[in-house]
Amino acid sequence: ESHYVSEGRNNLPHSGIVWSGLEHTDGAWLWYERQGFGDSRNFVELNLGFMYQFSLPADFALATGYKRLEFFGNERCSDNELSAELSYTGVDWLTPNLAYTYATEAHGAFVEFSLTGNWQATERLTISPYILQGWDMGFASLHHDGRNNFQFGVEAAYDITTQLNLALQLSRSIGQGDIEQQAREEDCIDHPNQTFGGIALSYRF
Repeated sequence: ESHYVSEGRNNLPHSGIVWSGLEHTDGAWLWYERQGFGDSRNFVELNLGFMYQFSLPADFALATGYKRLEFFGNERCSDNELSAELSYTGVDWLTPNLAYTYATEAHGAFVEFSLTGNWQATERLTISPYILQGWDMGFASLHHDGRNNFQFGVEAAYDITTQLNLALQLSRSIGQGDIEQQAREEDCIDHPNQTFGGIALSYRF
């Protein structure tokens, strides 16, 4: 990824990030691990976690999970995240999703509502545009709660083979009240708006 952006903030100014990882699905369980390395800064992030998906009536799905985060580099720290996601799968071309994440170290939460499209352009190519609205409740900043950022973007995924997939994504995040206030009060926001992209290669066993 050209920038490491989460919650509308550039976590590694003047650096991109390279991710690798493994996922294993066993029925309703998803187990995963991944690690990120700053390409121009001394930074390493390790994630270990799981999710469990419940099937609900009327084409709704609920997933809950836990993630352990370990950070290495110029600073050493860690965190735990508890999450829940509710999505509606009754429409093939559009998926609404509501996601809630609570961080134990920050004692705060972050909420995201997104709409993701699904356009099967060819047998192998899928185009997925999306829009997302985020709200911060003590997760990313301590001194302001409320609207955090509006984000939109598109991903193009191409099946090279039945097991090998190549995906390209481009996103734009526009900072709102939470980010704007943090930028005024603290010297930790390089820019309230962020544009970033990435490329991902995945293999299904």
